[in-house]
Amino acid sequence: MSKQVLIIAGPAFIATFLILFILRKAITVKFRPVIPLILYLILLFFIVFSQNLAEKSEIERGNYKTTAEIVRRIYPAALGNLSYLFASYASTDIYSNTNEIEKFNQAVILPPNKPDNDLIVFIMGESSLVSRYSAYGYHQQTTPFMSNIFSQNGGCIIPNSHSAAALTRDSIPMTLSFNVPESNDNLFDNKSIIEMAKFNHYKTYWLASAGQRIQGTFNTKFGFIARKSDVITFSEDLLDVSLSQLLEDTLQKDNSPKKFIFVHLRGSHQPYTNGYDEIDKLALPDVEEYDLTIHHTDRTIKALYDVINKYSNNYTVIYTSDHGEIVNVGHGIGDNVDQFLIPFMFISTNQRYNCQFIESFRGQDGYLSGLMNKYILSNLLGYEIDPTILNKEKNNDRVFMPNNSVMPFLEVLNKR
Repeated sequence: MSKQVLIIAGPAFIATFLILFILRKAITVKFRPVIPLILYLILLFFIVFSQNLAEKSEIERGNYKTTAEIVRRIYPAALGNLSYLFASYASTDIYSNTNEIEKFNQAVILPPNKPDNDLIVFIMGESSLVSRYSAYGYHQQTTPFMSNIFSQNGGCIIPNSHSAAALTRDSIPMTLSFNVPESNDNLFDNKSIIEMAKFNHYKTYWLASAGQRIQGTFNTKFGFIARKSDVITFSEDLLDVSLSQLLEDTLQKDNSPKKFIFVHLRGSHQPYTNGYDEIDKLALPDVEEYDLTIHHTDRTIKALYDVINKYSNNYTVIYTSDHGEIVNVGHGIGDNVDQFLIPFMFISTNQRYNCQFIESFRGQDGYLSGLMNKYILSNLLGYEIDPTILNKEKNNDRVFMPNNSVMPFLEVLNKR
């Protein structure tokens, strides 16, 4: 994130705040002590509109506090603290609204069909680079369990998949809502996948690792979606393998006939040290730390899959990742394609949903985009999608870049 970012709020709000502040102080105290504070505000106003506007979209999304934190670091003492307090006051917390959205996206054909999947489990990994999976040809045995599970009848290990963005906050909304790289409008205007599941009689669950706990008042983009779930639960353990017990508790206690469960892993997020344990080290004693986190994810998927099989014989399971990783560097950085290259694995007991079903969402450039997740899930939940809109979207393969621009995926791929 650029250190040039100093935008806190719109000019109208700043001007109004300044005027009200002056008037109030002029009435209640002598004017002289207020002058230094007014000078700080004027200086802040000047800085805001003379700096690079690279993070303007962050402000438009309501992320005032994030931007103000940067101001606070660059300008400590009075100006930085004042800007932080001002931004905290100004923030409208646009992602905190829990009211149900009534409108469906225009791509969704209504009414929905009676769903034929009793249990849908969508497992979202984190920072998972596909080229480190032995299931995709990596020389270390990082994913023996997934290789076995998704090679069974009804299973698919899908090649050439990529995420829609390089950051979780952008990728998950483009999976679980009709949000697109160009605009956030659909996030607020259209039902999310969670709401669509509820509309078609699924009980919805959001299960996540302690490392993916949504902080504060759920004022993040994917928190906005998560809050629409019937049940939101976080594990107490940072290690993902503990999520299998959380899933078992959920399936054991709840006899709802239809369930849609989103499982959010900590996965391979930095620091890698927190993403594996001694069992992984014993299994792969001579590999990089990052590979150990992939092995731990493999064990997690096996544990989750065993629970699913124990409690259901009519299920569909998808495992993918929110984005990839530039190993030992991170993600959300520059234009390195590794932060977009992800696994996609699928298994269903329903013959209608097979590998050909997933392949039908692949674009003409040969890649399955994370932008297709919402349409895949819509179908699994019993909704038909307008084929004209679907074809237009799948053949317009683009990604949301860390600098907030939108690029054709092949341009990013060809840069390596």
